[in-house]
Amino acid sequence: MIHGLFGNLSNLGIIAESLAQYCCVVQVDLRNHGRSPHAKSMTYSVMARDILGLLDQLLIKKCIVVGYSMGGKVAMRLCTLAAERVSKVVVIDIAPVKYSIYKHDNIFDAIECVSISGVKNRDEAAYLMQRYCIDQTLILFLLKSFRQGSWMFNIASIRDNYKHISGWNTYQTWWGPVLFIRGSLSSYIDNCYLHDIYHQFPQARIHMISNASHWVHWDNPLDVLSAINEFIIH
Repeated sequence: MIHGLFGNLSNLGIIAESLAQYCCVVQVDLRNHGRSPHAKSMTYSVMARDILGLLDQLLIKKCIVVGYSMGGKVAMRLCTLAAERVSKVVVIDIAPVKYSIYKHDNIFDAIECVSISGVKNRDEAAYLMQRYCIDQTLILFLLKSFRQGSWMFNIASIRDNYKHISGWNTYQTWWGPVLFIRGSLSSYIDNCYLHDIYHQFPQARIHMISNASHWVHWDNPLDVLSAINEFIIH
């Protein structure tokens, strides 16, 4: 299970807990996030190789990969990089495309403001971040990675690599089963991206979750779990 940008391995915990009833679940901190090492490079090929190295280390020959947002792109790159290692893929609210609209400038500014200020606790950090017109739920999400006055993620590297994170290269076709989960209120899997999805993943299924934004697994976790369970079991 692979989290999204600014996240960590706990972010998909609700889904992981449910799947752990019948699967062996591995939750991952991507490079520059959580407790994983920091690094300058952060392309999808590099991050997919990180996952591949972890699979080798854990002696996992084949697996199902679940990725949210940025983690979904890592999952898609993994199955094109090492097709024989992946049996199924679940991609949550992201498409295999380059996004032209940058949506995180105010988040970068808020995070850097907290870093410069020297505040030590989350309440003080949250107060500073409110100046940047960030939703309170998003602030609380970001602050999960704020520990003892410092950020767990490598904000400098993430910002330097943002063009790679928002971008995408068209890789070879992967013919395995892929479930794309789409929030009905989200624009990340817009109808204009359907051609790109089916071009790269001809066996793709797309499942719409009602009343859900990009934070689809938070807004409607039961429907997300139901869609994933049905896809995995069948």
